[in-house]
Amino acid sequence: MGSRDMKDYKLGQAICDQIRVAGSVKIYNRLKDSFTGPPDIYFIKEQFALYKWRKEFFLAHFPGVPLCPTLGPALLPSLEDTWTTDCNFCCNLLGISSDIHWMAAIHYNITENFDQVLKLAFEDSRPDLLDFPTDYSASCLFNKFEWDKEKEQEVLEKLTTVDLSTAVHILCVPYSCSPPSLLQVAMRRGMELSLFLDSLPKELQVVAKRGLYYIEGREAFDGLEKKERPRCLSSEGEKMLNMFLGQ
Repeated sequence: MGSRDMKDYKLGQAICDQIRVAGSVKIYNRLKDSFTGPPDIYFIKEQFALYKWRKEFFLAHFPGVPLCPTLGPALLPSLEDTWTTDCNFCCNLLGISSDIHWMAAIHYNITENFDQVLKLAFEDSRPDLLDFPTDYSASCLFNKFEWDKEKEQEVLEKLTTVDLSTAVHILCVPYSCSPPSLLQVAMRRGMELSLFLDSLPKELQVVAKRGLYYIEGREAFDGLEKKERPRCLSSEGEKMLNMFLGQ
């Protein structure tokens, strides 16, 4: 197998691996370019898993912890690093730490530049030190695709950056102890098969677009009625939901 054929094979394998993580070709096609907006309510679990896979892929193929070059000579990449990144503004003036800029670079490249990441990962003649772009923004500081259960306060703060319905759907992923409701399974299946939403009753069209817990104008402090609360949450998840709702 020639070098070109091997590269094409590895690229194909990486795409197949992502499809396997997503669960199907249809879900993968739905999610592959979905990381610039809020989480996809009915495919949050798969979206989080795909984000995790891409991040692990990036770190495996481009090891090292490069620091922002504009922060000073002492923080230039070491010989063990394989990539670096430049600021699109002055980090010194804004007080941005190098580790945050590093995370922002990874986030940007696995969400908006992943085709190029794949290409470079299997490029035989790539430079010893690659220069990856960075689009520093709040989407990195409040990353909605990574949730660390060990950092409760951080989870609660990040939940405030999305609407109530989305927040509850998010909690049902890391804090789940049982399958989702039949309605959620049915809505998810319909979207995976690209069924026409226009054929659904108006109430279900809203559910499809905004989630199971959406009521116009409702905020977290308004709470949820007992019958609305998701039954799939673990005791830890119930605690987090109550904390988020201020109960």
